[in-house]
Amino acid sequence: MSKTYGMILSGGSGTRLWPLSRENFPKQFLTLYGDKTLLQNTALRMLNVVPLEHMRVIAGGKWHDLTYSQLHDSLGELPEHFVIEEPCARGTGPAILLAVEDMLSQGANEDDVMIFAPSDHVIKDTKIFADALKVAINAAHEGFLATLGVGPTRPETGFGYIKQGKFYSEGWYDTEDFVEKPDVKRAREYVESRLYFWNAGIFIFTPESLYRELKHADPELYSFVLRRAVRSEFAGIKNISIDNAVMEKAERVAVIPMVNSGWSDVGSWDALHDEILEQDDNQNVHVGECVSLNSRNCFVYSHDKPVILNSVNDLVIVDTPDALFITHRGEAQSVRDVVKYLREHGMKDKI
Repeated sequence: MSKTYGMILSGGSGTRLWPLSRENFPKQFLTLYGDKTLLQNTALRMLNVVPLEHMRVIAGGKWHDLTYSQLHDSLGELPEHFVIEEPCARGTGPAILLAVEDMLSQGANEDDVMIFAPSDHVIKDTKIFADALKVAINAAHEGFLATLGVGPTRPETGFGYIKQGKFYSEGWYDTEDFVEKPDVKRAREYVESRLYFWNAGIFIFTPESLYRELKHADPELYSFVLRRAVRSEFAGIKNISIDNAVMEKAERVAVIPMVNSGWSDVGSWDALHDEILEQDDNQNVHVGECVSLNSRNCFVYSHDKPVILNSVNDLVIVDTPDALFITHRGEAQSVRDVVKYLREHGMKDKI
């Protein structure tokens, strides 16, 4: 009888939530919603579908101890080889192939189902998530590469989209197309058509199905699989996402709706304000000590001192021990430009 494994992708080191998230302390290790970190919440969600002994985390070597410590605190005693270390950063494609190769070497079978989920997302309704995964597991048993699709709530240009095709009575759709980050006009058309989902970056398949599709989609990557050389030659593998390497070219891809789940990729301070944290009567969100007077639609994160808002609107204010970040609401995505500036002007210690 085949088994199901839950694999958490935790290799990112993004700075979209700078100055709180840093290259040496990325957002999956932050407590942004509830009383646990994003990584801890991801693992707890996964436990609704797979047992702890079948769970693993894929992370860079420098995150091994922090990853293990956080998950030991929330899950208790962890299985042997719980953290699968990436020798270097190569994107989700090689990371997933590395994890599959390692699990097969540890006794998993090619007809076992493996779930791959990012470690730095929020999903408020864990039941909807678990129910969607159960449908995806069934699709994986039928030979599909499955992915979860989030019902879009706005014409978002920062996400990839998945177009649904034929509906299967078991609860999934064929995937007609993957679309990378459209412009506003196309994004609006996608939302209005009700034929598209946001790509949540959660993938479910058997190694057998993955390898079958990879053989045709990316022969170069498949050559590492054939030689069982993903780990031994990891540094020589190209940097590529699993979407670009396989999913966008695969013949049998199923998308399972995950609607009204409260999903967010926590991609900006605006996302925290709009999608995740509770707003007061004036649409302000406060994390830490804050006093708001005649101010509306502001986001404040205060580390160790009170922030006083007086007759201001539409601001993002993030205070940390070594940096103070202030920008307009709606401009928080431009934090990447800030990080780039700091890197280019001799302030790498602040990144």
